[in-house]
Amino acid sequence: MTSNLLTGDLVLCKVGSFAPWPAVVFPQRFLRKDVYRRRRADCVAVCFFNDETYFWDKPSRLKPLSKEHIDEFLRNADSRYSEDPVLVRAYEEARDFTSLHEFLLQRLREEKRMLDMEENGGKDHKIEAGQDPFEGKTPSAKTSREGIDGKGDKAGSAGRSGKSKASRSSSSSRSVSSSSRPQPAVSSPPSSTAPSRKLARLDHGKRIEISMLLRRKLQTNLVQRNAPPGVDEIKESHKLLSKISENMASNPQFFDLEALRVSKLHKLLKVIVSDDNLKEFHGQCSDVLEAWKDAIAQLRKEKVRAQES
Repeated sequence: MTSNLLTGDLVLCKVGSFAPWPAVVFPQRFLRKDVYRRRRADCVAVCFFNDETYFWDKPSRLKPLSKEHIDEFLRNADSRYSEDPVLVRAYEEARDFTSLHEFLLQRLREEKRMLDMEENGGKDHKIEAGQDPFEGKTPSAKTSREGIDGKGDKAGSAGRSGKSKASRSSSSSRSVSSSSRPQPAVSSPPSSTAPSRKLARLDHGKRIEISMLLRRKLQTNLVQRNAPPGVDEIKESHKLLSKISENMASNPQFFDLEALRVSKLHKLLKVIVSDDNLKEFHGQCSDVLEAWKDAIAQLRKEKVRAQES
């Protein structure tokens, strides 16, 4: 497999109907196990800035991101009132990118995977950019059993599942501390659950930040992904949509014009409604959009006026 891309290169990655997002070509040997299992021979892995997710894409679909392009975007963003602050922050992180090694250290610390750095020879040596982005993990007894298609992992999961059931059965008659409960085979990075904790109390003073968190979490769970959402993502997304519905009648209004203008949460709900693979969410999203129709119409008028001026 040949490509002009190398690890550490900055690129723009387009996912669905969302704006191209700044990302860095990521060395496959440092990927989380759940990400690596979705590996495709004709794709490279990228890690998004200001976002906890990874994505597999063909090199031909990735656009090189130069320093000039970053600077131009940030200059223009200063004059665009409606520019997505989350996207702007992603460009700022891309601007501040200094080396692949430092980026890896930060990401692995956030995901509490510093052991991966040691196992892949990065503890005492700098991880250099400019390597083959198609190079996978070093074969080992464990990875050879699992394989890229995940068959070995399914068997392992079945074994773990059996052990977990036995453990739960044997512990049902006694008190069990949270630290001794069976843990999932593959855990999400710590940051992926942060939005749910922050959304427990919807503080009107933080309505814009919370609206943006809602959008980003729903986007990650349902739209910005290579595989269909899992049980946990579906369950969490229903809860987030219910939280939106519960706060639509608040006084003062929580999801007001400013919150929608900045977060563009309504645009994400439209994307979900237009996706036939997400039909179970269509009812919730349609009800919310109906309640927001006046605000959406006002935002549309603002956009038209801005284009005419």
